[in-house]
Amino acid sequence: MHRIISTLLLLTIALGTVIVVTSEKWFIIWVGLETSTLALIPLLCSRFSPRKIEATIKYFLIQAMRAALLLKGALIQAWVTGSWSMLEPANTITSLAIVTAISFKIGLAPCHFWFPDVLQGLPFSRGLIIATWQKIAPLILLFSIKELVLTRLVLSASILSVLIGGWGGLNQTQMRKILAFSSIGNMGWIVATSAYSYKTALVMLVIYLVIKTTIFLILDLLKVSTLGHLNVIAQLSPIGITLVILTTLSLGGLPPLTGFMLKLFSLWALIGKNSIVLSIPLIVGALLRLFFYLRISFNTRLILFPHHVITLTSWRKRKSPNRISIKRWLISC
Repeated sequence: MHRIISTLLLLTIALGTVIVVTSEKWFIIWVGLETSTLALIPLLCSRFSPRKIEATIKYFLIQAMRAALLLKGALIQAWVTGSWSMLEPANTITSLAIVTAISFKIGLAPCHFWFPDVLQGLPFSRGLIIATWQKIAPLILLFSIKELVLTRLVLSASILSVLIGGWGGLNQTQMRKILAFSSIGNMGWIVATSAYSYKTALVMLVIYLVIKTTIFLILDLLKVSTLGHLNVIAQLSPIGITLVILTTLSLGGLPPLTGFMLKLFSLWALIGKNSIVLSIPLIVGALLRLFFYLRISFNTRLILFPHHVITLTSWRKRKSPNRISIKRWLISC
């Protein structure tokens, strides 16, 4: 794609976000979200490949369904209240439609199923836009209407996101899918905090964007796609792999790194509002995500990436059985 066209599309994406943030009418908000989405589609499928096209089609279909839900919710709200203003209290059907549409946009559970597959099919530079910039407008919108929609529904979705984000990343070896489940968990933290403190959630969003952007750019520079590549990159670029370890552990919230402030601010706001019960599943989900972040750090120090003993022997190609030495058997275990 030509550089001028790419620049115009990126400016259109930014314009759509500005329209959403500065508007108070549901129809204008819908137009802003669709402007940003339609400008992103050509960027996702540039340099055609089957996997990119598949990921782009999935993203387009999900966002089309999200746009229909948001517009229907806004039409019902305008029909009931006679106004397109987002400051009017929403009824139950409108709240359900709008919260579901925003959940699809930011990948909040149980509307998260598309996010890991789409992110896995895109390069880091394109996935960065979906994982960071495309979440700003819907999150600001959710922060603005948090008192006008179903708060219990939002809190339930955020708790489920934190748990799924921690549990789903445990058995992943692809870095993009690990980052996707990490994003799902962090969205749960931010949305849960926004129900009690708007300013704290905004600070958490800024910290999340900075850390997520850093790790995506580093992994794109080092061409790391799986956990098995980490030990190779560790020998070729010690400084780069050190940055990977620091950013991933920071994203997991390990003190005294910057990402720990994200968890600390959230817990401070929740405990200050006597929501100790809500804090328990958030902490459990954070511990689960910290486990696979520590696994990333551990794999960078391995000389041989862990494989099953069968993968280390070519017994299917041998006519006679070959004994495995004790040293090789211990390494494979």
